[in-house]
Amino acid sequence: MDITFIGATRTVTGSLHLFEYNNQKFLLECGLYQGHREEAERINRIFPFKPKDIKAVILSHAHIDHSGNLPNLVKRGFCGPIYSTDATKDIASLLLLDSAKIQEYDIAYLNKKHKQKGLPLVEPLYTVADAEQTVKSFSAVNYKETFEPVNGVRATLYDAGHILGSSMILLEADGKKVLFSGDLGRKNMPIIKDPTVIKDIDYLILESTYGGRTHKSIEGMTDEFRDIIEKGRQKNGKIIIPAFAVERTQVLVTMLKSLYDDGSLKDIPVYVDSPLASNVTNVFRKHPECFDKETYQIFIDEDPFNFAGLNYIKDSKESKSLNRQSGPMIIMAASGMCEGGRVTHHLIHSIEKDNTVIVMTGFQARGTLGRKILEGADKVWIFNEDYKVRAKVYFMGGLSAHADGDELCEYVKGCNSRRLKKIFLIHGDIEAALALQRDIQTAEDIDVDIPQSMTQVNV
Repeated sequence: MDITFIGATRTVTGSLHLFEYNNQKFLLECGLYQGHREEAERINRIFPFKPKDIKAVILSHAHIDHSGNLPNLVKRGFCGPIYSTDATKDIASLLLLDSAKIQEYDIAYLNKKHKQKGLPLVEPLYTVADAEQTVKSFSAVNYKETFEPVNGVRATLYDAGHILGSSMILLEADGKKVLFSGDLGRKNMPIIKDPTVIKDIDYLILESTYGGRTHKSIEGMTDEFRDIIEKGRQKNGKIIIPAFAVERTQVLVTMLKSLYDDGSLKDIPVYVDSPLASNVTNVFRKHPECFDKETYQIFIDEDPFNFAGLNYIKDSKESKSLNRQSGPMIIMAASGMCEGGRVTHHLIHSIEKDNTVIVMTGFQARGTLGRKILEGADKVWIFNEDYKVRAKVYFMGGLSAHADGDELCEYVKGCNSRRLKKIFLIHGDIEAALALQRDIQTAEDIDVDIPQSMTQVNV
């Protein structure tokens, strides 16, 4: 089996890997590269293969950096099945349609400017119609259910413990086993089950996002959250939480439910101001089979994603009305890195007030508004205007859905046997990958490689 590592090599975005067996080509992932506009445009529009030659795609999970270029693949001639778990199919359907709507909106705005300047018009990477056609191509499979993406290759999905429906992908051909980790989750995280440890494999393709770094423990995060909320209450201000619509919002809601139940949220209303997050939460409710025992037990008796005082907002007028209200209140809104969405409007109205509390709960990429706020910028640029940062900023670093360096090494140790020949590190900046490579090779007698884009190997 030949593997060409294309995307998410020495970086954390644009996951795309080409496999070939007996002249049959299939993909693991087809994600959007997210970065500087011109670079992203070039990488995302052009595939280094003919899409019509691809027989199938296997998707580990729904995040846009893993699924977001599927409509472009379909638009350019791919017509095969897209295999994933049922939960991944449902979440990806929402995210892809949302991505297409954003692109159509952005291109319409850009073309308006181009017309004024006499410049040629441009097209979106893909349209809502392309996304709708892509959704029809999904083929749902259960965990531990074996299928053949192409003749002679057996594939099986196992729970990766990253987000709802996330999978590791085990490929078997000619007596050899290759495990693709997808994004590997952590043990003891809320809502979902722990990652499945797969033994007796020959090759491991492993993510390295947090190589060389250690997360805070998830234990104690609820207490930290309670303390931050109390500080916001004392200031009588708004507590603004930029949160990713998938997984992070749902985890935070379950934590807030726990705080409500113990009386910590008395008289503090909570607003989830993201139509996408609301729709994704409904997908969570639809798939209790993915829950861990604790969440499933709650689900039997009540809704784990609702409590008195929690309001899911979809109407834009209601969203805007929050900016005219005084605190204390909690507003959770996308996007998680503050690069767009309703959270930007809440920041505009509140970031200059010294009684505002901003709580960052996830990774903030370089160059994003969220990263600038987190790093203590005195001023930030939002919608072509400067705003002074007077709000108090907190970071809850223990909520990452990715395994850290120690957890990745522990996973390798659990998989390792005399059979494991080689590990390929992907989905991590080069510094993180090098740190993880060093740590694995120190602990285990295994060859560890960090492929570049378009590196080809035979296994």
